Amino acid sequence: MWIPGEGGGGEPPPPPSLYLGQVATKSTIPSNRSTTNKQANSRSHHIARDNITSLQIELPNWYWIRSTAGPEQGGGGSITYSASIEYPEGVFTQVLFGGATSGVCADNTSLLSDAVAVTIPDGASFWVRTYANAVGAIVFLEGNTGYAQRDAANGELYEYGPSGITNKTMGGTLVDNGAASNPIFRPTAIVAQTRKPSVLIIGDSRDWGFTDTHDGSGDLGDLARSIGPSYGYINAACAGDKFSAFNIASAHRVALKQYVSHVIIGDAINALRSGGSGQNKTAATVLAELQTCLELFPDKVRFTTTCGGPQTTSTDGWATLENQTYNANWQQVVAYNDAIRAGVANSAGFFEIADWVESSRNSGKWWVNGTANATTTDGLHSTQAGYLRVKNSGAIDPARLTR
Repeated sequence: MWIPGEGGGGEPPPPPSLYLGQVATKSTIPSNRSTTNKQANSRSHHIARDNITSLQIELPNWYWIRSTAGPEQGGGGSITYSASIEYPEGVFTQVLFGGATSGVCADNTSLLSDAVAVTIPDGASFWVRTYANAVGAIVFLEGNTGYAQRDAANGELYEYGPSGITNKTMGGTLVDNGAASNPIFRPTAIVAQTRKPSVLIIGDSRDWGFTDTHDGSGDLGDLARSIGPSYGYINAACAGDKFSAFNIASAHRVALKQYVSHVIIGDAINALRSGGSGQNKTAATVLAELQTCLELFPDKVRFTTTCGGPQTTSTDGWATLENQTYNANWQQVVAYNDAIRAGVANSAGFFEIADWVESSRNSGKWWVNGTANATTTDGLHSTQAGYLRVKNSGAIDPARLTR
């Protein structure tokens, strides 16, 4: 008998039936809103991960409040959306909503478009253009000062204002506002009939890709960088999240499971590390919270991960091991990771991340190469070098999603 997870045996299952699933990279969730700015044009970049002849997009009028680590909330009033698919570059196919060129998305809901007849080959870049005209507020994905979620190198642009922003979904040049927080708006799902695996990523800043930097792939974070080259994904992770918060306020993110075959539940460091409110927990407490989270996705193939790095302080910019100081609760992180490696209920297996960003298993210190700030700049998040180290290790092997 075939058993999912690490190892397994026997024959793999037959190819899955067709389902309406995520067929592109870089669908993400909004993490902020603006009650000042009511109109916006966005051009978001995606890569097809199946041969597409028809697709639908889902557009949100809700956001996860990153600034206060949740909960989910509506934008505050309806948003009227227009959209197009730009493929190839400079060629636009109108997206319709109930047969109309625009659709009204009620507050605290999502809007699924009609099917759009457009042919995009597997592996091709394309862009989704959206225009938002909001009653109360636009919603969007923010980055942070000096850290970009918006992928400018791959042509992502975001133009917004209180008024006077004209609809450019069917042509025209967006004038990016160039905000330091690097905002962008993307669909929460890009779906089509597919037999390929697709993944919903649940997690925190490491899974979101905080302090990662863009390369040609457009993917960010320890999970998306490994999944994106093979399969479509929705990255519903965001900085500051933890299982306890997700379990009580995640209706919109959980609903995204309808568009995927697999769910990967990522990092637990925000609850385990010594620090502020809701932290410094025992491994046993966080493992129980993980079980509650896993149980929100009973009809999906679920995977877990070890924590994507330690938390330390350093007197030399993390250039050496000797000058790093352990987090006070590090032994609970060790106990959590060891439990994940041993296998937890309701999980088909786990992905090993910690081994590739620690100096050695359960060391509690970041890997180093002798150069200050090369592997981490804050003692909590990897630099691009660390995220790529995980990807290049093959530890998160997309082939396991088909076994």
